[in-house]
Amino acid sequence: MRLVVTGAGGGLGRAFLARMPAHHRVHSLAHSELDIGDHDAVMRTVPELRPEAILHLAAFTDVDGCETDPVRASRDNALGTQHVALAARACGAILLYVSTDYVFDGSKGAPYDELDAPNPISAYGRSKLAGERFVRDLVPEHMIVRTGQLFGASADYVSGAVARLRAGETVGGIADRVGSPTFVPHLASRILPVLLTGRFGTYHLAGSEATTWYDVLQRVRAIGELPGNVEPQEAASLGLAAPRPANAALTSSYLPHLGIEPLPSLDEAIAELVEAGVG
Repeated sequence: MRLVVTGAGGGLGRAFLARMPAHHRVHSLAHSELDIGDHDAVMRTVPELRPEAILHLAAFTDVDGCETDPVRASRDNALGTQHVALAARACGAILLYVSTDYVFDGSKGAPYDELDAPNPISAYGRSKLAGERFVRDLVPEHMIVRTGQLFGASADYVSGAVARLRAGETVGGIADRVGSPTFVPHLASRILPVLLTGRFGTYHLAGSEATTWYDVLQRVRAIGELPGNVEPQEAASLGLAAPRPANAALTSSYLPHLGIEPLPSLDEAIAELVEAGVG
């Protein structure tokens, strides 16, 4: 299959490409090679590659950065996705778009499935939901994969915290916000199988346990037998620019019927993270 991957230089993009079988022909486009916010550049570049499928992984994922710069959030996450969707339509490619748990407001009190109505409370969530709508409106043959709470991509907070815990330092973890911590290598290994099912629609693909970052870091410390300490934090005390959903955990009503293996347990993910020497 001929594939185009946007956001190839990001953590998820790198993890995906590292697991790509050699028999697929892949055109990987990092931000330096394609700014998805530039409509003309996207339309000039992507259709010429004649992809059968586009994996749209590029995004402005700094949640607080989106809140302080909503213009960029709209350009990159909403209009950028519109541009990629228009390019997919122009060349008849399937489009797989990675979205976020932050399209939900967190008030349900239980994990969200694909039948729950989005209601984002941050600029990041709103811009990603706008991207979803462009995908649905412009490309009939599409897949939207919502995920969240990514870790293990080397530049994320948890990966950095591993290094600090190894050094005997104290790290903080938010204890009053719940999500579905998702190990990036595990997510990356499921993206192509989801695409190859040919079952178009919206799917939730995230870690199987609903918990907090404080709990994740406590487990990192215990599993890795690291000498540092973990302190609980409240989100409101951190002065964050963007509001976070109280509980944005995800579950899926659909993926079990597609033959997609569930992600390994959180403890398995943490063990892999620690053993890999991340941080």
